[in-house]
Amino acid sequence: MPAPPASSSSSSTAAAPDEVVAENLQLKQRLQLAKEEIARLQERLQLQEEENNQKLQLQEEENTQGLVAMREGVTRYGPSFNGKATDIDIIDSLTRLSPLAIHYNAHLANQFIRDVPEMLWWQKILQPFLNLEDLSILRCTNTFFGSYWESLLKLNVIEVPQGCPTLKKAMALAVVFSKKKEYTQTDPLRIQMDKGVHEILGKTGGWGNQDVTVDVTCSHITFVGKGKDQTTVRGGFKVCNRQNVRFEELTITNDWSRDGVGLRLEWETTVEVSKCAVKRCGRVGMWMEGGATVTATQCEFVENGDPGTLVLHNFEAGVYCFGTNTKARLNDCTMHHNGKDGLFASARAVVDLYGTRTNIRSNGRGIVALCGGKVNIHLPSQHNSSHDNVGENRVQEDGGSIANINADGTFTHVEEAEVDDDH
Repeated sequence: MPAPPASSSSSSTAAAPDEVVAENLQLKQRLQLAKEEIARLQERLQLQEEENNQKLQLQEEENTQGLVAMREGVTRYGPSFNGKATDIDIIDSLTRLSPLAIHYNAHLANQFIRDVPEMLWWQKILQPFLNLEDLSILRCTNTFFGSYWESLLKLNVIEVPQGCPTLKKAMALAVVFSKKKEYTQTDPLRIQMDKGVHEILGKTGGWGNQDVTVDVTCSHITFVGKGKDQTTVRGGFKVCNRQNVRFEELTITNDWSRDGVGLRLEWETTVEVSKCAVKRCGRVGMWMEGGATVTATQCEFVENGDPGTLVLHNFEAGVYCFGTNTKARLNDCTMHHNGKDGLFASARAVVDLYGTRTNIRSNGRGIVALCGGKVNIHLPSQHNSSHDNVGENRVQEDGGSIANINADGTFTHVEEAEVDDDH
């Protein structure tokens, strides 16, 4: 039997390696194409990321500029600023910021829980619920609180009770402010009191009681109310060795104890009091000693002390000045219905009276100058500055003097004989 032909077997064997080579080549080509596609996708992804980063950076810059503009509006026009104005700068800011406005969407859950707008934080969260005392503690816990604290620090104002609940806490906060910023006579820190009665809480009893007294421990500070008929402080203030302290537009009444003093001003202190009333204090309306220098303008010192009370100290007056280098300048001030003396100057203290509205009347005694104390009246001699007091209108003893200063600089000394004539 003849053998089968060998050519078919050898041809099939030869064809198998060719197919494998072709398949491998095809796979390599597909792999190369895949790599090239991946490279193109990576390049497109990188370009997209760069484009997104640029857009994000531009958006952040626009947001920053928008927030700065809104802050400037609030600083310039107050916290109630809402953009409704005819000011060109404001209109320009609103035009540029309008695309950034975020409107409430009732169909979107928890819209403002995350990414709360900064102005919403400022006006609706921080101001109503965090006073300055709270913020002074929280400022170290969060950079946003710190930024908000710095913005308030620049305003130079502590509001009572909106920013701080009580005057004592406001004074403690003022110490913190003073450590962060240096205040000056032209740029003081202001403690702004709202309308109503502000009570300085504490225990009663004891001469010079500090529990019902705000100890002013900073220089260059102003306490200002809404008007002496609108803002009342129940308690006293003590200023010792501080400069440029002012009290404006308020009433002070320290009736917590019969030893109360409204304004106690001591040592190297400079104080201005403007359009204030110091009344119904247990002992003295305004007490000065030890070299204090005070200027009071259009102030009332009334109904201080109690003439019917057995006093342990001979100190009851509307204004009491004591000691060498103690100086007071009283412009258009009135002192009436004080229990003992309207104006008392002793131990080389010097008081200068100015203004035709000066009126010292209906006190136990009018003007008292003892032990080298001087009261200089810079008014025409016919001006009846002290009159209708229960006792003497003018008292001079132990080297004390009361004199009318003439326009040419000369003075007319008030003799004791004139005391009886006045009375």
